[in-house]
Amino acid sequence: MPRTTTHRVGFALVATAYGATMAAGSVPTPLYVLYQHRDHFGTTTVSLVFAVYVVGVVAGLLLAGARAERVGRRPVLAAALAVQLLACGVFVIWPALPGLLLGRVLSGLSIGLLSGPATAYLIELHRRARPQAATANAEVVATAANLGGIAAGPLVSGALAEWAPAPLELPYVITGVVLALAALLVAVVPETRQPVVRPWSRPLALASERRLLFVASCLGGLVAFAMFGLFSALSPSFLAGTLGHRSHALAGLVAFVGLGAGAVAQLGLRRLAPRPAMRAVVVAMPVGLGLVVAGVWTALLLPFVVGGAVTGAAAGLLFRACLTTVVQLSPVDRRAGTLATLFVTSYAGLSIPVIGLGAASQIAGARGALAGFAALALTGLAVVAAVRLRPEPPAHAAAGLAAGTAR
Repeated sequence: MPRTTTHRVGFALVATAYGATMAAGSVPTPLYVLYQHRDHFGTTTVSLVFAVYVVGVVAGLLLAGARAERVGRRPVLAAALAVQLLACGVFVIWPALPGLLLGRVLSGLSIGLLSGPATAYLIELHRRARPQAATANAEVVATAANLGGIAAGPLVSGALAEWAPAPLELPYVITGVVLALAALLVAVVPETRQPVVRPWSRPLALASERRLLFVASCLGGLVAFAMFGLFSALSPSFLAGTLGHRSHALAGLVAFVGLGAGAVAQLGLRRLAPRPAMRAVVVAMPVGLGLVVAGVWTALLLPFVVGGAVTGAAAGLLFRACLTTVVQLSPVDRRAGTLATLFVTSYAGLSIPVIGLGAASQIAGARGALAGFAALALTGLAVVAAVRLRPEPPAHAAAGLAAGTAR
């Protein structure tokens, strides 16, 4: 098989493995209500379960950022698949709350190991398969695999929980089979970065130039993932507790709509440059969050779901714009580290606001807490937009026209 064809096939296999692993990480989303009913815990405990997941994610990101440039891409990806497969086993064998906590830590560790190196792997495979093509398509595929996988997990597990037996075991068994197959396929993908012997590198790295833009992009990732966290962690609780809809399939579908809209928006608007994408986000995200808050305050499902789709699409565009900027600002030999920095701050957005929202719901009620969450998120978005949409300095504008603008 010609070398470029091998890398094209490898690109597809890595994207599939990336999506499958992300899906496995989001399988518990519509199942939290079942765990709550079985073990009699509330929203605060759900937030705790989600928090330990993010602790695992951050640990994996730090480990991958330090090791990805030393051992190559494929070993890190294989390790991520193996750890996620182990997490599935823990969920099946130890279904009590301690097992749920351990499984979520392992699942998060897998996602952290995967996110930065898999994105870098896809970019490098794309460059070898199509040396003359821009990396934008690889970035879109990477982000779509990330968000598409996160969206697919709840859809599948919600349907299984509603209509299949053993709802707290079968989703993990099926996911485990898919992961095992993905691991076999990844074994044939060519390596793109040979292992190098060097001193232990820092797991996180900053862009060497335009630091303010880099930091704003990381903050944008935090805001985007805060939206994804809302639908991953707490939308089933809002549906059941506030809106009165207790269908597990519906919980999975609502999470799928919010998260899947992010992937669809990126694919449909993949030619949109980061700067106009940011303008679209500034318009769409306040509208979407307004509809979500209105749906919760009026106990109406339709505005909640429509608002989730609009918010998810805006968050997907925001994250893609931030990812593109970080890739363009990153030196090749520090790409895994700068991507790890982006994903660490992004996953902080997946946890800290959601934990705060869960705690605030116990004090101010779901409606008041969600309104405060929306206000904070839009404040963060305004800060990001102020940096990313300010006029380009002449020298940077000329450089952007030559190599594709980072904004």
